[in-house]
Amino acid sequence: MYRSMLGNVRENSKAPMFAALDVRGDMFDTRTYLGRNNLVLLFYRGYWCATCREELLDLKDEYGNISKQDSEVAAISVDSVDETRNMAVELQLPYKVISDPDHRIIDMYDVYDSENETAFITLFIIDKAGVVCYKRSIAGLEDVLPAAEVVNKLKNIDTAF
Repeated sequence: MYRSMLGNVRENSKAPMFAALDVRGDMFDTRTYLGRNNLVLLFYRGYWCATCREELLDLKDEYGNISKQDSEVAAISVDSVDETRNMAVELQLPYKVISDPDHRIIDMYDVYDSENETAFITLFIIDKAGVVCYKRSIAGLEDVLPAAEVVNKLKNIDTAF
């Protein structure tokens, strides 16, 4: 069902590096996190997607615990800058939220759903060395990945450093 499960960016592969402005106008460059922080990247379909909003809010609720694991979160979709900013403000998201309407970053991670012109809902955890240590595609509300599980996965990779 989800082609992204078979995409080019897989566990134990080097994560594609990118730089982009978040909705606050701050530069988010994955290279600056190398050696310092793990990254949690959530690619989501759009502001209108109930499953996506559930994931975004759950990450918000666990953001403090994620940060304690030397980790940063970024959420990325094809939504316009205005749509992305409005949703980030409405949901009061404390982490980076990035508009990628040309799906440049989404294509780098091989999670573009050309049939629906959105991203497949996919979560990546990238360690401090820039290696994808976890990848999961999410099929719907019944398949939502609890952010507490993300925190546990971060705890496990931190012990390797």
